[in-house]
Amino acid sequence: MRAKRSKKYRKLMHQYELAFGFREPYQVLVDSNFLQAVHSFKMELIPYLERTLQGKVKPLLTKCSLAKIMANQPLNPRTNNPVRPAQLPPPTVLPLRHCTHNEDETPIDEVECLLSLLSPSADVKRNKEHYILATADPATPKAAAQDANAKKRKRGVDEGEVALRKSRMFRSAARAIPGVPIVYVKRSVMVLEPMSSLSEELRDGYENGKFRAGLNDEAVNKKGGEGAKTKKGMKKVKGPNPLSVKKPKKRVNESGSSRPAKKRDAEGSRAEDGDERAGDGDGDSAPKPKRRRRHHNRGARTDGDGEEPSGGGDTVAMEE
Repeated sequence: MRAKRSKKYRKLMHQYELAFGFREPYQVLVDSNFLQAVHSFKMELIPYLERTLQGKVKPLLTKCSLAKIMANQPLNPRTNNPVRPAQLPPPTVLPLRHCTHNEDETPIDEVECLLSLLSPSADVKRNKEHYILATADPATPKAAAQDANAKKRKRGVDEGEVALRKSRMFRSAARAIPGVPIVYVKRSVMVLEPMSSLSEELRDGYENGKFRAGLNDEAVNKKGGEGAKTKKGMKKVKGPNPLSVKKPKKRVNESGSSRPAKKRDAEGSRAEDGDERAGDGDGDSAPKPKRRRRHHNRGARTDGDGEEPSGGGDTVAMEE
């Protein structure tokens, strides 16, 4: 049952986020009865609220609720201040929500204070600050619960019944304000109430308005007006992929060579430098001529003295 309940609460808070703009951390207004119920059942305040609302929370306590809690506390003889009750968490856990209803900042009734924060304007009921209300039924005295006969015989007004009736009227008045989630404690279980009928009507009207006007009309009008409407998903025309395009051919110059002019100029300059170096070397020392060996015919006739002709058999000639 806990898994089903948490899934149900998650869906419910998601509906509040879409229809009424709730965001984390959720601001939770806590009253005195809720703190008393949490303390009596030994429940941790923030972990239980986060488990119920399925998100991070920021609990707040009004000055009027604090005044009601401290009103019935005994005075400390040393400081002459009311003793801090056990059900009141420290300010680091439960910060104070300043509310100014009067010029002299005197506290008013707790129910009126919380209703004024949930709906500041009396004409238009609207939860402008996105508050969540956490309340509970007042604790009944154990003696009155056990002594049923005394309760029946009692003809005067029962304070417990009056407080219970007042808390239920407070919850019904909070349901009349659309967009107010209500958390209450029932038998040691923290429960999130389902969405009220007024909240459901506003949610359905908001969803039906989307189908009539279109989902993206507001976003398009903000960007570029009515003329700037474009289909969702259409992309702009881009250029071709440079890797798939055929490379352009090189231009042929007048000389007929396809090499670029820069390369040809560089090669011409290199050749001129070589010629200059060769001209400088002629004045200093001429290159050596190549030697070629010539062989005469072996069958040549000799002179009458029987000697070989002058010059020998092998002669070396110098090439010019």
